[in-house]
Amino acid sequence: MAAQRCASEMLDVVHGCLHPLTSEWIFLRELRVGAGVRAGAGQRLDAFALNCFVHKGMVRVCYEVKVSRADFLCEMKRPLKRRIGLRYSNEFYFVTPVGLLNITEVPIECGLIEVGSFGDAEKRAVTEPENMLHFEPNHNNYCGVTVPAPWRESPGPTWQFVAGMMRNQHRALSAPSAKAPKQERLAF
Repeated sequence: MAAQRCASEMLDVVHGCLHPLTSEWIFLRELRVGAGVRAGAGQRLDAFALNCFVHKGMVRVCYEVKVSRADFLCEMKRPLKRRIGLRYSNEFYFVTPVGLLNITEVPIECGLIEVGSFGDAEKRAVTEPENMLHFEPNHNNYCGVTVPAPWRESPGPTWQFVAGMMRNQHRALSAPSAKAPKQERLAF
């Protein structure tokens, strides 16, 4: 695995490993919280997952991606920044490349998910039964819940938060699709 992994790639792995069923989960990226332009309305959550089944508790999980130690240390200096994510979720996770953080650095109200790619060393480590990893089926990636996030009961979302979720989904669904590859007839 490359030492540096971009936030989008890490969220792809988390989405593919932990929330693959679109009939069960809504997975929102770059979710802008709020509907206005006031202070705080522009705050964004890196990712937010909502379980759509009442019988599964409609679990809400917030993800904050950190690609470098400097990024994480800056976050630790501004604990109020994650207040919105903590307010709307039942679980809050930092998502980092494998080995970026020591588990003692993770705040008590948060969990840690580490994302990696398989190499020979990782494949040997996975065979040990105490390693609890989630695998992305189509790629050579995995994510492991290194520090489970504590469960918090949280109040329901506000209308501003719902509006932000709807705006996010609309943007994702109305984005132009990728161009079809140019096809040519081959002469035999």
